[in-house]
Amino acid sequence: MSAGTLIFIGVIVIQLAVIFGFVLLERRQPAATLAWILGVLFIPVLGVALYLVLGLRRTIKRSRASEKIARRTEDVFRRHALAVQHADSGLPLAPWVEPTISLGTRVDRSPASQGNAVAILHNAAHTYEAMIDAIEAATDHVHVQFYIIQPDETGIGLRDLLVRRAAAGIEVRVLCDAIGSIRLPSEFWRPLVEAGGDAAYFAPVRIALRLRRRDRINFRNHRKIVVVDGRVGLTGGINVGREYLGLDPEVGEWRDSHIRLEGPSVVGLQQTFVEDWLATTDELLDAPKYFPVPTASLPGDAVVQIVASGPDRPWSLIHRIYALAIAQARERVWISSPYFVPDRVIQSAIVTAALSGVDTRLLVPRRSDSRLVTWASRAYYGELLDAGVRIYEYDRGFLHAKTMLIDRWLGTIGSANMDIRSFHLNYELNAFVYDEPFSDELAGQFLDDLKGAAELPPDWAHQLSYGQRLLHAFAGLMSPLL
Repeated sequence: MSAGTLIFIGVIVIQLAVIFGFVLLERRQPAATLAWILGVLFIPVLGVALYLVLGLRRTIKRSRASEKIARRTEDVFRRHALAVQHADSGLPLAPWVEPTISLGTRVDRSPASQGNAVAILHNAAHTYEAMIDAIEAATDHVHVQFYIIQPDETGIGLRDLLVRRAAAGIEVRVLCDAIGSIRLPSEFWRPLVEAGGDAAYFAPVRIALRLRRRDRINFRNHRKIVVVDGRVGLTGGINVGREYLGLDPEVGEWRDSHIRLEGPSVVGLQQTFVEDWLATTDELLDAPKYFPVPTASLPGDAVVQIVASGPDRPWSLIHRIYALAIAQARERVWISSPYFVPDRVIQSAIVTAALSGVDTRLLVPRRSDSRLVTWASRAYYGELLDAGVRIYEYDRGFLHAKTMLIDRWLGTIGSANMDIRSFHLNYELNAFVYDEPFSDELAGQFLDDLKGAAELPPDWAHQLSYGQRLLHAFAGLMSPLL
């Protein structure tokens, strides 16, 4: 038997081992499973390598680790009687709101809380101002977590502010994603550490770790969290960098949304930071000061539910709340997302809402930072337009806001895109706000964004050339892998 024949047989054996030993047994969407099988079969060496690096998921081990962290964190909550901050099923809300809140509470211990003050931050300038003000006012601790922190004047400014606060005796911890913040020099956080603060990278990519934890490369922490003294928090879609201020000439204006929270809901942000910090550093932050008892007079009256999701959680909670909320809509479903690559569940929910007469609108950027994602998004437009969904492409710059509005009873701002990666691969966090004034303000921002967008005609998909339709269809087939 020749060497070539032996190599051929070896490749076939490896392909079959990967397909039957891993791909078919993993818990993922059927389309994603089929895409990986085709990749392994038709791109033998590269397909297998990509699967082992990007596709292989060790969700059972990660889920067990996450449960351990959650139990330890819940211990902290019980010890400090924090459960009194959280609302229960007795909230004075409309009947159709209860299933959405109950879903978060039952599936992943993400209860809603009442008595919160909420403020929408409509761009990076307002977000950075609110973040700086909160950090400057800190009296005990500052916890900062971002997917991307750039080593430009914006990132350096944040670091230097944190250095000053740490030097003044404030506890400062920074957590950033090792891939998202890969441009940071190795010594970037040294001034903070020397001032008494601490910084860590979530899921650093090292050769030894790759061999043991292959999921680390593909499962990224996309969350954006700032918690000050356990009482003030910020979250949303904005990272730290000059491009978010619209200062990158290649990108232009950057449209994004963030939210400032004050009240019991900040406990949800703190819990998520504590879990991520523990997973990264093995340090459990269990002092009572990190979870302060709420003041007698609550700062507002909004009901807020902080929901985290990720590959370490089996039920993809943000995805399920999206699907349930869209199904509950009676008047409007307005979605803003920079990356729109839905799975069949979300696509069907949106189509069904439009077919039932709900005012259903989708706002996406005309130009994305990924052509493949743009092409994949457009593969879904035909069915949406045929169902009556109104699709707008934002052309005033780059739209990065991740928001959804359901009637007047629910508005959400967070880190999760309306795509498969956010639903099933990345660590994400959204604030779901059940409050009419909040929804009205979010609707006003959405309508203002439409002024910088062009609406696609209902027959848009039918006007495409054969080549364009083929390109979009091919990208759509790849969407489970994006």
